[in-house]
Amino acid sequence: NPNSVFEVPQVPKPVDLQPTLDPFFASTVMRVGNDVGANTAPVYGVWGPDARHVYSVQQPWNSDNTLLTIENRGDGLAVSPMILDGDTYMPKYAPCANYNRYDYRWHPSPLHPHEQINVDSSGTELSWFDIYTCTKTRARTLPFRVDYGIGSGEGNPSNNGRFVALGNNTAMFVVDMDPPPSYGSSTNMRIGPIYTFPPESLSTVAVDTWTIDHLSISPSGRYVVVKFGSADDCGSFDFIRIFEVDPVTLALKPHNMATGALRCCTFQSRPNGWIFPLKHADGALDPFDNYEDVLVGGSACPSITLGPVLKVRLRDGTVTALTGGSGQSSVAHVSTRNLDRPGWAYVSWYKIPGKRYSDEITAIRMDGSQTMERLCHIHSADDNCYRCEAQPVPSRDGSRVLFASNWAQDCGTACGDSTDIKDYVVTYLGTDDVSDARPNSNQLALIGIRPNPVKLAALIEYSLGSWSPARIELV
Repeated sequence: NPNSVFEVPQVPKPVDLQPTLDPFFASTVMRVGNDVGANTAPVYGVWGPDARHVYSVQQPWNSDNTLLTIENRGDGLAVSPMILDGDTYMPKYAPCANYNRYDYRWHPSPLHPHEQINVDSSGTELSWFDIYTCTKTRARTLPFRVDYGIGSGEGNPSNNGRFVALGNNTAMFVVDMDPPPSYGSSTNMRIGPIYTFPPESLSTVAVDTWTIDHLSISPSGRYVVVKFGSADDCGSFDFIRIFEVDPVTLALKPHNMATGALRCCTFQSRPNGWIFPLKHADGALDPFDNYEDVLVGGSACPSITLGPVLKVRLRDGTVTALTGGSGQSSVAHVSTRNLDRPGWAYVSWYKIPGKRYSDEITAIRMDGSQTMERLCHIHSADDNCYRCEAQPVPSRDGSRVLFASNWAQDCGTACGDSTDIKDYVVTYLGTDDVSDARPNSNQLALIGIRPNPVKLAALIEYSLGSWSPARIELV
């Protein structure tokens, strides 16, 4: 029920790898990461005080869900990053000694489950690296130094793992990392023309100056999303401009939006690539709109109130409110890394007592119906602590969500140390519309088991045409 207001329950800090039931939402929450100083065997080292994933738009699970990568920060014997088993969450691999990793993503294709896409610390080399064999499988020297890797830490490759956009505060370009044979050898990455940002005014106070926060290729590879970090005249720091990618040459140019599409303040009259500003947004392909590229994020225009979570279509700038009504908390972060469960956006909310979704993680259907799944509470005291923020990110199938917490809030008499930050996994059974799978008779139909394969606890969804005795046997 999206209208219910819950007081955050008092729940003791979960024990490492022991499922704990959320008292409101019937989901299970499990801590991933043992106490500080505990052994990480079979990986040599110990657990540090800051062991968590990187960010909400970076997928920590690999493409077949068998591996999970997290950071394990600490002094001395804390090994970081560390690769865990994707199902049991037990330590499995230490990083390869010859891997100059800096800003990396798991390759999203099931054809490359053991490879990561990486920009090195110099910002001048893009490569693929196999973490099983500790070998670089392909690489390309970049035409100039790019800022902080793949889109300043918030970019992603296209959903098929073929394209990536890289740049800095001056210029950008698109790389075809896996060109078809018609372009020559598939291992030779193809780099498009360099696009130099022209003088741009976001504010009349600071004419022809700007700061680019990050940039990324869209999920389809058809667009590049450039997020500015400069303030505009309305006070927003989240203005976004869309560039279209020439499918043959990879050349870039601003993509014209619909003139009447909603934008913010003075940008309403600037349809040449500008869209409604969003904070902490992530890109997705929208199954409810012919798999158009969209951004889903928190509303960032102070003068317009549509709802806290919005969807913007990149083709023309159309804005759709995904949540509505009054009395909602404020959006913290949004993730759409659930590539195998398209059509849902996962959102964390700040703790504001008396507000809907306070301190919660939710999944919101992207069709505008305002359908919601409410997953769990966060229990993190994150004031002035960036690494304590939940920054949730779903597994590819959306059945699990990884989030960070120090579990030092609303925890009764068994609270965690506010400086001990660990990851937690909430597991639940989603409520996708599966009406086409439901029988018209009394026949029993199994709809899904999550996670699958399973080693600890399974959630099962089944259907019957009408109420009657049923038996499910698991082998």
